Amino acid sequence: VGPSAETLLTLGAKDSYLIVMQQEIWRLVSPMVLHAGLIHFFLNMFALWFVGKAIEQVHGFFPAMVQFVVPAIGGTILSAIFLPEYITVGASGGIFGLIGACTADIAMNWNLLFNEFVNERGARLSHARVLLVLLLDIVLNCLIGLTPFVDNFTHLGGMIYGFLCGLSTIQLVSPRFFGDDRRCFHNCKLFFFRSFGLLVCMSGIIASSIFLFSGDGDTNPCPSCTYMSCISFPPWTGDNEKWWYCDDCARASAEGTLDTTTGKFTKLNISCPSGSNQIVGVDESWPQNEIGLEEILPSLCREHCLL
Repeated sequence: VGPSAETLLTLGAKDSYLIVMQQEIWRLVSPMVLHAGLIHFFLNMFALWFVGKAIEQVHGFFPAMVQFVVPAIGGTILSAIFLPEYITVGASGGIFGLIGACTADIAMNWNLLFNEFVNERGARLSHARVLLVLLLDIVLNCLIGLTPFVDNFTHLGGMIYGFLCGLSTIQLVSPRFFGDDRRCFHNCKLFFFRSFGLLVCMSGIIASSIFLFSGDGDTNPCPSCTYMSCISFPPWTGDNEKWWYCDDCARASAEGTLDTTTGKFTKLNISCPSGSNQIVGVDESWPQNEIGLEEILPSLCREHCLL
């Protein structure tokens, strides 16, 4: 249960053409607070409560806000570049940003989490289980992102930006906690992480924004990159036997040429998703009514348009 695509667009869903050609830049921010339905909303809110609450309790409100908002915007920019034909809503980019920040937290405070002096064996095993669950969660969500209607560019982009934001905002445990007085080394290490995370994160957002607005908001600069967000499955079956498809052939249309003497269609002029047209002769085994031809049109599109 959820709003229509037209309603989501009115409310501020990501639409690359409107962002680039109509200068509706606010659409890079608004998708993070919109959802496609109740199930989408409650799943995201549960994940946000579970991950965001932990980060906010440990590191504070401002770091948690940065680790959510910046990755959400950065992931939406990448989605607008590589998936211009789809509208996108949801807080997933920000949630993956929080997951990326958790990964940065573990990497930066590894000595504390797995230190034998500070943690007993049971505590270290518990930390290892948390790390394993986090990695499995990342892998599982990336695999789910290969199905239709899931925007993996927002997810992966958000996680990368979240990791970089985490390097810039997560607190490092002082070496004096371990009896180490090398404060100069610690300060240099902290400055490096802060600078590296901030510079790479901001450079990535600026560069991707320039790339987005240098296009037309309609053309995908890397058609092959869509396989990072969707793969037709299973790959070992024929083109017309898959469980789901990741092409645009569901949007194909056609006009038929009718033989007035026989009352049968003789040709179909297929309007391909790419904008080209393909004229195909109608086989005798095909349906001879509009509804039947519409049902086989996606398979005809894959056979004649996706060459």
